[in-house]
Amino acid sequence: MLKDDQHWLSVVENFSAAALGTGTWITALENMADVTGSRAGELIGLGADNAVPFNWLTDLGQDWADDFIAADGGNPEVNPYVRHGAGLSELQVASSAEIVTPGERRTTPFMMEFLAHYDVPYICLSPLVKEPGLLVGLAVVRSQGQGEITAAQRAVFSSLAPHVRSAVKTQMALEHQGADLVAGTLEALSFAAFVCDRLGVVRSMTPLAEQLVSEGGLLKLRHGVLTGPSRHESRRLAALIDRAALGLVVPGAPLTRTLILNAGASAPLVLDVVPLPRQDYAFNFRPRVLVIVRARQSNPDHVCTLLRMAHGLTQAEADVAVRLAAGESPEHIAMARGASIATVRVQIRAVYQKLGVHRAGELAAHLKGIG
Repeated sequence: MLKDDQHWLSVVENFSAAALGTGTWITALENMADVTGSRAGELIGLGADNAVPFNWLTDLGQDWADDFIAADGGNPEVNPYVRHGAGLSELQVASSAEIVTPGERRTTPFMMEFLAHYDVPYICLSPLVKEPGLLVGLAVVRSQGQGEITAAQRAVFSSLAPHVRSAVKTQMALEHQGADLVAGTLEALSFAAFVCDRLGVVRSMTPLAEQLVSEGGLLKLRHGVLTGPSRHESRRLAALIDRAALGLVVPGAPLTRTLILNAGASAPLVLDVVPLPRQDYAFNFRPRVLVIVRARQSNPDHVCTLLRMAHGLTQAEADVAVRLAAGESPEHIAMARGASIATVRVQIRAVYQKLGVHRAGELAAHLKGIG
């Protein structure tokens, strides 16, 4: 429960820290649940077509999020809280007693089965952000034993909601900026590149990429999503982007893949689909995938950029990797770079570790696949 003003301020500071990456959303939501005497705190994103880009709920673990999706919890026809909550204005606060009728509680399968299973029949919620195609909601959920939120607890929740909204807006702005920064890096190298979020929506692009899709050739942008010259190639491209956006979930081969778009007399386009490093507790705006358009011939600058963006290599390590894959010896690389052989060997070890390879032949095969 809330102790004093300093306790309240510490909860607000935790949300600010989460937005800036110096804290976590789960910790902040746990603190919010604690000061409102609730079982758990929740931050949820609801998108178009009943999508749930993120759903962070404390205490109940990953099973909750997975089961929520399986139960179609983002569907307003299924979940009364989503249906009624979407009708509220930003920062308007409502409890389950106000938005769910006794009849709905007794007859709605989602409430009778899913919420009862997890023992969270009561909720106090507020929409924080309402934009076309996106609703971000804040909530505290309560067990049967805790019952409906009290007036005092609701007042605490209401006082925190504007500060949580500010933190959400801050992280959204930073993630949008991240997409622009990635595109700007590639623009300096004169690449046609698209920066996609984890839903495959293009969030930013370089001027050359914008020119490419405006020409109406092999690659097009429809409703924010890249498409190819045919339905088959569009599905292949979408599948590669989806796979890259998920990132590696088990040990395996790198996720960078190449797709060639070719239609009749048009010059083919070669697309590299590159996963970007994942970050926990990110909204769906953070850059997750690069789609880079290149010529069919190998380009060392292009390969170096892919290595830096996809594997976290430094500029020096990327250059060493390209030279080593081309057959240059460590001694020759050291001479060409004006570095000591000891420095080059350290860089080679770093390249092997970051790319998950053990010898120059494996490195060459990997680089051949991406450039």
